[in-house]
Amino acid sequence: MRELLGSRTTHSEPKRAASSNGPVDSGLESLIGHTRDVMWSKVGIVRDAKGLRQAIRELQELEPRTAHPSTRRAFEARNILTSGLLVARSALAREESRGGHYRTDYPSHDDAKFLKHSVVRAGKISFQ
Repeated sequence: MRELLGSRTTHSEPKRAASSNGPVDSGLESLIGHTRDVMWSKVGIVRDAKGLRQAIRELQELEPRTAHPSTRRAFEARNILTSGLLVARSALAREESRGGHYRTDYPSHDDAKFLKHSVVRAGKISFQ
């Protein structure tokens, strides 16, 4: 049964989807993969300030590579990176554990300060 299922799936499908806008750019795919890895390892469910700061630094170092997107995939890479930075910066600003996310350096809720939405304006994060 496994052999039958294995023969039905092709590994070229993701390649076709990524290359529908031209040839696959391994540099972009590497950037997206690196962003995903940083988000998983440092901005995941269990996090702390040190890891969040490292994630922000690493993601900021990738930003120049998305400065002038010219393909759909390049725009997607830039959006993935931008979203990752917003999440990491907001997580660093929220010095508490809330919902499914746990800050090892701030294990408790702080409803008075953080039972609000995170708002990012001009790089500054506030809670409203």
